[in-house]
Amino acid sequence: MKNWEFWQGSTPLHLVWNGDYYYMVGVYDNQQSVCNFRVDRIANRPAVLDEDGAPAPEGFDINDYINTTFRMFSSEKARVELICDNDVMDSIIDRFGEDVTTCAYDDSSFKAVADIAVSHVFFSWVFGFGGKVKIKAPEEVKETYSDMLNKAVEEVRK
Repeated sequence: MKNWEFWQGSTPLHLVWNGDYYYMVGVYDNQQSVCNFRVDRIANRPAVLDEDGAPAPEGFDINDYINTTFRMFSSEKARVELICDNDVMDSIIDRFGEDVTTCAYDDSSFKAVADIAVSHVFFSWVFGFGGKVKIKAPEEVKETYSDMLNKAVEEVRK
């Protein structure tokens, strides 16, 4: 194993600050799968690199990766439509970047469309807006969120 390889056969690409932690965004040896590891959780942390360890997968963009991943929790991505109160526009741009697709929905809200790594971390982000951000589509994402909320309510009522 070369000195730039780290944690179970992956190669670092970028060091990213996200949600109060540093993450090493890397690529597995096949160079087609992107991964991330919280730096403070990596055993035998690697030395800072003087050169790139391996090329990123074709088409990989670190900014897209960061904007679609919540708290660096990787999961399957989906194109998600959100209905948002107008007063959360800055939060949507902060989260998804200035290129996020938005359009007016009605007088008091807008629709935002983004590719999102759908996970419980994304759902907690939506929940944190207290109803000012709603999942409109796809239906599967809405149902997963609803199921998670219902399970939480059941646990509270026990």
